[in-house]
Formats: sequence, structure tokens, C-alpha cells
Amino acid sequence: MTLRAKVERLTALTRRRGMLRQAFSGLDSGPGSGIHGGLRSGRGTPHADNLLLEETVRERTAALESANAKLSSSLEQLHATQAQLLFADRLIALGRIAAGVGHEINNPLAFILSNLEYIHQELQQKERLSEQDRQEILEALAETRDGAERIRLIVRDLQTLSRAEDVGSGPAELASVVRTAAKMAMHELRHRARLVVECDGVPPVQGNGSRLGQVFLNLLLNAAQSIPPGNAEGNEVRVVARPGEPGHVLVEVRDTGCGIAPEHRERIFDPFFTTKPLGVGTGLGLAVCHGIVTSLGGTLTMESAPGQGSIFRVCLPVA
Repeated sequence: MTLRAKVERLTALTRRRGMLRQAFSGLDSGPGSGIHGGLRSGRGTPHADNLLLEETVRERTAALESANAKLSSSLEQLHATQAQLLFADRLIALGRIAAGVGHEINNPLAFILSNLEYIHQELQQKERLSEQDRQEILEALAETRDGAERIRLIVRDLQTLSRAEDVGSGPAELASVVRTAAKMAMHELRHRARLVVECDGVPPVQGNGSRLGQVFLNLLLNAAQSIPPGNAEGNEVRVVARPGEPGHVLVEVRDTGCGIAPEHRERIFDPFFTTKPLGVGTGLGLAVCHGIVTSLGGTLTMESAPGQGSIFRVCLPVA
């Protein structure tokens, strides 16, 4: 029962003056004795006692309403802070992949500019084009279009991950979400481990594509940073999705990294807890991931041992 319901019930009881008088009379065994006598000796009459009780209830009701208003305000501030924290972590993740994204954009941009320069020179130098020249220009234009499309897709993925406002919760295709996160994390992964993704064939899950993308991007970046660069063929990061418990889909992110020490496992999802060097980790990533997954009705668990890698399991309800 809520506090407001309790107060309303108490107020209704105090209005039954006749019942209160009867109760007091039954408890009164003589002048100056029992509850009734005690109240009478202190205030004079049952009527006065009832008025005092009603006044006390009104004061308590006002105090509870004031406390409830303050609590509502605090909850609104908490929700606003939580939303800002989620967005801040998203920007931190994007900052971690900024160099890789720049490289991914620069490659197609370079041959776009090169092809445009070639086409410009050809059209300037030749009044009439041979069939061979025409085919070469068409091929250059096709490559230019492909490069621009590649940049468009990269920007779209960035917008999905950096969107400040959620677009609601509904069916989300896990395979698409994981592939987008994998593309964003690939620059961090490619020199450290092979990435294997097996997420096809599972039903859509209840969630938000942007938030789930943030979860898997963080998990992939953490997996990458647990593996030293230089031996990509000897290490692996594997993302596997399969049916879990009834009505749920289970996604496992496994790595062959350094693992997590036993003394750190219990705190791994605590905000601001990190084992990374100063300036490398904020300690927000896994805490935010845990909050996102639980808010969607799922669970996020971890299994790890030093020198044997880690497994993060995300269990989400089917849409």
C-alpha cells in the first residue's frame, strides 16, 4: 500500500466519529482510566480528541504530500542524469573508435577525389570521347558512387550510435545491430584478433537498436583491448546468438584476451570501476551496458579467468 493510500484510509477512519466514540467507551473502565480516560483527562472530551486527531492527520498528510513532491522531483532529476550518462558513454565509445572511423572514411574519399579529378581532366582535354574513353569514365563514376555510398553507410552507423534521443522500444534485429557495432569496432580489432559473428536465424528481440548497438560496441571494444596487438591470427573474438531460456535470445561475446582477476569480477559492473590505465578507461562502459540490458528486461552476466579470456552473456526477451 502506498503512503497516499495509507493516509486516505486513516482520514476515512477519523471521520467515523460515532465508531470512535463507541470504541473509546468500550475501552473506558472508569473515570481517569484506560485510553478514553487518558484522552479525556488530557483534552476534555471525545469530540476534542477527534478534532485533535483530524488536525494531526491533516498535518501528516501535508507533510507526506510535500515529501512526495520532493521525491518526484528527485526521480525526474535521476532520470535526466541517467539519460545524460547513457549519452556520455555513447560519445566515449565513439571517441575510442574515432581514429578508425576517420581511416574508413579517408580511404573511399581518396579514390572519390582521384576519380573526379580524372573525369574532370578527360572532359577538359577531349572534345569528343572514344568508346574506350567513355567506358573508362563510366567506370570511374561507378567507383565514385560506390565510395560515396560507403561513406554514407559509415555516417549512418555513426548517427545510429550517437543518437541522443531514443526512438522507442520495439522489435530489433540482432544480426543487423551486431554487424553495425562490429564495423565500428573493426579498426580496434583487426590488429588484435579475428572477429567471428554468428547471429543469423534468431528472432527479433525487444529493445532499441541504438541502445543495443551501444551495448555490443562496448563489449567488442573491451574484448579488443583485452588482447595485445600483433597476433591477430592467434586470437579470436566471437559473437554468437542462439535461443536461450524460453522466450529469450542469448548472445555471447567471447574473447581470448587476458581475462579478469577474481578480485575484480564482483565489481566489474560498478560505475567508474576500471582496471585500465589512467586515461584509457572511464569505468562507465560495462555499468551502462548492464543498465541498458536490465532496463530492456534482460540480463548481462560475465564469466572469466586470468589468461583464459572472458565471456559476456546478454540475454534478451523475444519481441
